[in-house]
Amino acid sequence: MRKFLIAISILAVLTACDKKKDEPEGNAERTVLIYMSAENNLSNWGGYKYADEDLKEIKEGAKSIGNNNLLIYVSKAVKEELPYLLHYRKGELRDSIVIDQEEKLPCDPEVLEKVARKAFTDFPANSYGLVLWGHATGWEIRNDSIAYTSVTARQKAYGGSNKNNSSSGSGTYWMNIPTMANVLKKVPHLKFIFCDCCQMMCVENAYELRDVTDYIIGSPAEIPAIGAPYNTVVPAMMDKDNFYMTIVDRYYEQKLQSGKKVPLSVVKTSEMQSLAYATRTVLKTMDFSKSTYPIMTDLIYYCDYNYYDMNHFILTYASEADYTNWKKAFDNAVVYKKFANRWDTSYHVNFDFDINEQTYGGLSMFVPRYNLRFTDNELIKKMAWYYAAGYSEIGW
Repeated sequence: MRKFLIAISILAVLTACDKKKDEPEGNAERTVLIYMSAENNLSNWGGYKYADEDLKEIKEGAKSIGNNNLLIYVSKAVKEELPYLLHYRKGELRDSIVIDQEEKLPCDPEVLEKVARKAFTDFPANSYGLVLWGHATGWEIRNDSIAYTSVTARQKAYGGSNKNNSSSGSGTYWMNIPTMANVLKKVPHLKFIFCDCCQMMCVENAYELRDVTDYIIGSPAEIPAIGAPYNTVVPAMMDKDNFYMTIVDRYYEQKLQSGKKVPLSVVKTSEMQSLAYATRTVLKTMDFSKSTYPIMTDLIYYCDYNYYDMNHFILTYASEADYTNWKKAFDNAVVYKKFANRWDTSYHVNFDFDINEQTYGGLSMFVPRYNLRFTDNELIKKMAWYYAAGYSEIGW
């Protein structure tokens, strides 16, 4: 009789366990898609495989995501490996799904739309986040949606993809930011876009993406090839209320071999229209004296001279009263930031400027100039910010 009761008890326990395992988990609080565009040298850079290393960190970080969905779209420069989508929930890898994209590149807007739709439709949640992983060059723009550039050409934006699964260089095909914005309007509204790629925190991008996300997180400067420390950043992305501060803090804490830091910032996109109006107003008060184009000597810039720190520029040229009024709108838009005196750079940053808590804004801005890459003075007109901030009204 005792043996029979024990058997019944064991059966009851096992049944209860199975029932608990099979219970529906319900909607996740958040679904985050990491869009890994690695058909470039981030798959293999001098023998170091940054994409693979980040996938290891992501796996570790996924152990602490709770009842949330983490999706990772992986497109690497590996001929034997088709692009695939990983799904983590409650610390476990639930699925690995091959994505048939018919030889199309991750910088193709059709691919981004297809992957984002699948991630946010098949794995519903109360809120959604997107991580842009790969190469980027700020607002730089071409005429077509999938822009081809030679290795030395400058006009790029996001993606950096190669055909034939080549890991040579940073990529020859790119996606424009206006194109990206149009794609993301077709999927559920995002709580945040975290840009783990270079120079994405420029006012032109923030304004372009203002209708598709509540927050944009990233750096106005170059970031190191190793990118974010995903073992700590992945759990931070699931923080319900303080996610943007936690993401920035975990990223900023990362110890780099160079001993440098990554400058970071967060933009609240609902304030971008007010910032555009405030900028239009303050620009009209500025006197550049000798020329229509301002002299930019000693101002903070990121990567090259197309990316000046917006706050430092307005601080330098506006009167104290006008700057104070403008700064209110700026602070409402840039809600969190961390500055660095120096960061890793492979371009032409000489750090011959004074960067501190007062001068650093964490958001770059294109300022037209007469004698430097004059064609960019025309390309900027393809960005909505040019018109919203009233550049043409002051002769820019």
